[in-house]
Amino acid sequence: MLTRLSLQNFTLARDVVLDLRAGFTVLTGETGAGKSILLDGLAACLGERMDAQSVRFGAEKADITAQFDLNKSDAARAWLHERELLDIDDENEVRLRRVILAEGRSKAWINGTPTSLGELRELGELLVQLYGQHSQQQLLKPEYPMQWLDTAAQLQSQVDDVRTLYKSWQALVKQQQHAEREREALLARQALLNSQIEDVRPLMQHDYAEIEQEHDRLSHFEGMMQDTAALLDGLDDGEDNILSKLGSLLRRAEMQASRAKALDAVATGLNSAQTELQEAVSTLRQFADEQVLDPERLAQIDELLGEFHRLARKYRTTPDALKQDCEAWQAELEKLDDLADADSLQLKVEQADQMYHEAAAKLDQARQVASQPLIQSLTNQIKPLALPEARFEFEFLPAMASANGVSQIRLLFSANRGVPLQPLAKVASGGELSRIALVMQVMIAAHAEAPVLVFDEVDVGISGGTAEVVGRLLRTLGDDVQVLCITHQPQVAAQGHQHILVEKQQGEQAASHLRQLTDDERVSELARMSGGVEINEATLSHARGLLNNRLDSTV
Repeated sequence: MLTRLSLQNFTLARDVVLDLRAGFTVLTGETGAGKSILLDGLAACLGERMDAQSVRFGAEKADITAQFDLNKSDAARAWLHERELLDIDDENEVRLRRVILAEGRSKAWINGTPTSLGELRELGELLVQLYGQHSQQQLLKPEYPMQWLDTAAQLQSQVDDVRTLYKSWQALVKQQQHAEREREALLARQALLNSQIEDVRPLMQHDYAEIEQEHDRLSHFEGMMQDTAALLDGLDDGEDNILSKLGSLLRRAEMQASRAKALDAVATGLNSAQTELQEAVSTLRQFADEQVLDPERLAQIDELLGEFHRLARKYRTTPDALKQDCEAWQAELEKLDDLADADSLQLKVEQADQMYHEAAAKLDQARQVASQPLIQSLTNQIKPLALPEARFEFEFLPAMASANGVSQIRLLFSANRGVPLQPLAKVASGGELSRIALVMQVMIAAHAEAPVLVFDEVDVGISGGTAEVVGRLLRTLGDDVQVLCITHQPQVAAQGHQHILVEKQQGEQAASHLRQLTDDERVSELARMSGGVEINEATLSHARGLLNNRLDSTV
């Protein structure tokens, strides 16, 4: 519950501190006194956007703090605990602070920790529900009757289950559609890979480097054979060949080898050189004997290399990488053969579809069962509000499957006997909408997560006995949750457990002040609200009567 609201230099409020109790608190005052400033300040602490106009003229900044007791705010406490924002000194309290600078920027804190407006709004929705003068407009939204019915009948758990099952079903449907699209793409990819592999397969038995080397040898056959003959001539066949000279030198070294270790080493080295040269000569003779110029083979290799280069250009690679690319294509093709089983996915979709529709049908049945007592309660509570012939009915219409179920729900209404029920949004007047909205809000308020309800002149357009009934509704509601209400109706104000008067004082600069009224002061304020400019004994007596007619309720 909201325990304190502090406003410093916020619009007309110079330094205002509002201490609040549980139950039903009313705020009254002359028009323009600044009653809505308090709600605007609270909205600022709950993350609503504010601008430089919120700062009192001449001040550098506005500073607003809202303090809440968390004893009945389990959802808010859990939110704070999850973000490690609970006050270590008092986990049953949270302080929201907002500073708005004169240049328009603002800062925010939760229990002294800097935070964002987004987080303030998240937390604020768990702490406070605001109902403005135009809250009845939500009745005109097509989704509101269903939302109200679910909240009033406490069906949220079933609603969440249906929403979860719908999302799961639709996710599988999208997965199936995606798989179908992917399957088409994969089949196209398979065809492309098969085509590429077939194109390149004839070359896969050849090694490009070897083919390139053979082509180089055959292309330079004549020069290679000439150099081979020259090597043989120089090494062994010529008159002054290297092997003959080496043999003569080796013999001289061997003759002296026993006389010096160095000469022995030289002899050993020359002997090794002679052996290697002899092996080289043998290899050259064998190579020369084997070589035959084959023009046809050269033509074949020319054609083969040309194919390597053509396919390399076609597939944007290099001739020596073509074989490796083909192997990669083959591996990818094998993976594509392991496509997801379409039949298995279809079975999952059908199972999810069945689970959703079964849960949606049960929710629909639960809604229809709950609708009758809710309609009866709504009718009973709206009749005393100058609508004695009011009738309501929920209409369930088949609708396409959605996260909300398989029915569209409309609230039908008739204010007059003999007039058929029609959709509320089409036939209810503004005043009727206002009264219906108020009763519906009261009926679901006890089930809302937020333990603080704020009503900003929701009683506009009603008076007399109707206003007294509204006041009694709000006072009864205050037994379960904290209710703050700005009102101009004395019959509503009289029902408050706490009465705050907002006054505007004119000095060098106007400022709004507030104070909690005693019972005697309440009589005077209610008389002012009832009797206009002149307060006389009749109006005072009427005011006392209003207070005496309060519901016998304690908090």
